[in-house]
Amino acid sequence: MKVFNRNKNDLGFGEKSYNKGSRLINADGTFNVKRKGLSTFNVSDIYHSLITIKWWQFALLISALFFVVNALFAFIYLYCGVDQITSIIKGDTTSNFWDAFYFSTQTMTTVGYGLFAPIGTHAKIIASFEAFIGLLGFAVATGVLYGRFSRPVARIRYSENTLISPYDEGNGMMFKMVNVRNNQLIEIEVSVNMLWLNKETNKRDYAALTLEIKKINFMPLSWTIVHPIDETSPFWGKDKSYFADQDGEIIILVKAFDESFSQTVYDRKSYRVDEFIWGAKFISDTEISEGGVVHLNIDAIDKFKEVSLNSPS
Repeated sequence: MKVFNRNKNDLGFGEKSYNKGSRLINADGTFNVKRKGLSTFNVSDIYHSLITIKWWQFALLISALFFVVNALFAFIYLYCGVDQITSIIKGDTTSNFWDAFYFSTQTMTTVGYGLFAPIGTHAKIIASFEAFIGLLGFAVATGVLYGRFSRPVARIRYSENTLISPYDEGNGMMFKMVNVRNNQLIEIEVSVNMLWLNKETNKRDYAALTLEIKKINFMPLSWTIVHPIDETSPFWGKDKSYFADQDGEIIILVKAFDESFSQTVYDRKSYRVDEFIWGAKFISDTEISEGGVVHLNIDAIDKFKEVSLNSPS
């Protein structure tokens, strides 16, 4: 009987070796994977994209749709004749277009200031259809907007680098993370996995890294996650050049409970070997005022100073 020796620590990426320097998770936590072979038009994918794209992209998309649709109806009104709309004096095309565009925005938003109104049969039919499209469109946009606001998303910022620093009598791998929102995360749990290219098998090997503390109840300040480097650690006796040759990467999964939404949230992060700093130590990111209030400087979680590493005994 054939025995399969699949790596039990495989995170779901498989053991296949890809091009060197290709990371499995991008720095922003998204997967470095693009799917092919899916249908071009999928309503569920459109909704997912609309609630997950960045806010500036969403605002730009909604504004562009509003302008394009109204411009389309403005051209239709021009084709039917602007004389079918009150208060629009037939003249040059540019002036009539903007008058028709303005009338279209009033019709779509059901504002109706009273200056413009359809009087021709064709204009009445088009305006009725446009008002119907406007009601449906704004209902969909409102639903998507609510979905964006109501979707629980963890806003965790990580230190720019992972450091190899002195830790107790030895050394440790460590990075920082902080909640950048004013809400409270509780029962925060983190898991860290190391993966690298095995030159003998030409496959990826995985190792779950043991952590000093992998779960805390509250995170009002920054949290420094520490992996002690001992004989069981993949970092034991290794340097940066070794992991650069092995195409090393660590993958972080954070799980927490968001009090504001009363739901569990997740976050991901990846560090490649070129984002590791050997022989460095984080600088404190907190200070206490005269009134006893603790001040957290979020921008300071990236700051570090160079130090000498301990020699493994």
